[in-house]
Amino acid sequence: MSEPDPTSDPGRAAEPTRAGEPDPIRPDGPGRSLPAAVTPKGARKKRRKEPKAAPAAGSATPAGAESLSERPMLRTGQPLPRPAHPVRVTTVTAEECEPADHRELLGLMRDWRKGRATKKLGEVISDAYVVVFGVLLVGAMAVNVVLQAQTTVSQCATVACTSARLFLPWATVALVAGLALSMARLFGPVLASAAEGSWLMSAPVGRGRLLRPRLVSALVIALLGGALVGVLVTLLSGTAGREVAAWTIATGLSAAAVVAWAAAWQTAGRSGPARWSARLFALLGLAVLMLVVALAAGWTTFTLPGAARIEIAAAVAAGAVLLLVVCAAVAGRRLDRIERLRLTSGGSLVSGLSGAFYALDLGLIHDIVVERRARERGHVRAMRGSGEAVRALVLREVQRALRSPAAVPTVLLTVVVPYAADALGLATVVPFLGALAVFVSLIPLTGGLRVLTRNSGLARTLPFTNGQIRRATVVVPAVVALLWAIASAPAFVGFGESAGTRPVLEAVQVTLLTAFAGLMGAVRWTTAKPVNWGAPMASTPAGAIPPGMITAPIRGIDMVLLITAPILLNLPLVVSFVIAAIVAVVLLGGFSSEGLQATREQQQKELERQRAARRR
Repeated sequence: MSEPDPTSDPGRAAEPTRAGEPDPIRPDGPGRSLPAAVTPKGARKKRRKEPKAAPAAGSATPAGAESLSERPMLRTGQPLPRPAHPVRVTTVTAEECEPADHRELLGLMRDWRKGRATKKLGEVISDAYVVVFGVLLVGAMAVNVVLQAQTTVSQCATVACTSARLFLPWATVALVAGLALSMARLFGPVLASAAEGSWLMSAPVGRGRLLRPRLVSALVIALLGGALVGVLVTLLSGTAGREVAAWTIATGLSAAAVVAWAAAWQTAGRSGPARWSARLFALLGLAVLMLVVALAAGWTTFTLPGAARIEIAAAVAAGAVLLLVVCAAVAGRRLDRIERLRLTSGGSLVSGLSGAFYALDLGLIHDIVVERRARERGHVRAMRGSGEAVRALVLREVQRALRSPAAVPTVLLTVVVPYAADALGLATVVPFLGALAVFVSLIPLTGGLRVLTRNSGLARTLPFTNGQIRRATVVVPAVVALLWAIASAPAFVGFGESAGTRPVLEAVQVTLLTAFAGLMGAVRWTTAKPVNWGAPMASTPAGAIPPGMITAPIRGIDMVLLITAPILLNLPLVVSFVIAAIVAVVLLGGFSSEGLQATREQQQKELERQRAARRR
């Protein structure tokens, strides 16, 4: 049965057209013909008012089929060729449908990604060759350095070295477990992207089957990462070969076990146990480091034979395996209970952090993590400010510090770093390591400084200069850094076998310089401008990149190294004090190239206005 010509449809022929307007149906109408996706103005409204025209004689629609009343057009306006047979519409009932399997959905996603691949096989092989060559080259260099350090350290027979070999792997296991728990609680550990959450996780398929490979991937990553950290620390401490293998396995299994623990609580919809467990492991690691310090200082004695150390590592590994199996089984059975919001929140965090890592913007990474923690907290009780003038900003920073009760204790807990470094025989680099610890731990206390330096409009609403704002918002971090300097002063004087390495007055000065270097590093990192992608690019072997992207990863560390370098080089302390004063004037004085440029432009406009007034 032939299909009627749409151009000869009586209903269509009755539709009026405006003067000078092309016929939307006939390509040979006056003017330019319209594409099929374009509807003439007013045609849709008129078509709704008109009754449907009866089909032409001899063109009745057969049963179970539907004929086309209007054929679509090409971009050129020409209608498509007339089909030889009517287009049949197949009706499928719900009883005839079969539920899709998760393998079919994953296969569909895999085919879609492969079908949109843009790289050729030669490009993929070339990139893989470069990656493999770089990994092998850097890996060989790292292994050579670690083995040489292991050989050198293993020859040390002092009390400090012996205590490090005995208890440093214990501290490594605890700190790695705490770090793995923190990362697992931050990201999931089971997660899904926003697209997967809206399309894949809403499909009528068992969610557990889709999420089980993701859980296994998280456990494998934790296992390999923990084992890598364990082997590096045990080798650098000069431990023997069998003990290195035992503690490496124990560290990797412990990291995987705590990630499984976090996954089990994630499936239950609770994150509190994982958060408190991470804090417990961190405190346990710090306690072990303090025990190392006590052994090096001669405050206590404790020895274990080599066989007992391996047995302890085996016991830790066995306990980790038991926890891993139980928690992984519980989490695997309850994967269907994970809410889609919890899955997509971790995926969105990963996508945001990946973009920030690509741009080497560590400040953006910090902002994303802070926003995620604030969103988890939900809401807080509003606190009314107090004070007048600049004192109001100082009191506001005190309130901000009280709202984050873990910020100040974290800085004070890093006092163990100079003590542990001195106990391990690293007295020459204690100033740099201590300043680095202060720099990293002070960043959470500089939130107000970051807000007021990144938001220049908010800073202009305050009746203070940029220098006054910076100095007011740095008061709280400076007081905390001073407390750190007082608590860590004995480490710079020396204790145990290295007692009396520095006079007391010189040790106090070095302590103050170390704390001040960490403070200036935090201020430098917080007040640094983001990478300007609109600036002229710099040509490098890796391609064209903005100049600020090169220095972005070392912001803050450069101030630490600049102030502590004269101490490391045994130069007079006056040099460090002069450098510290110059750095303080530059960072806390409120000088900025953007502000100077804006002031110059404003003065230029005022001068032009005065010249125009004189001409009149």
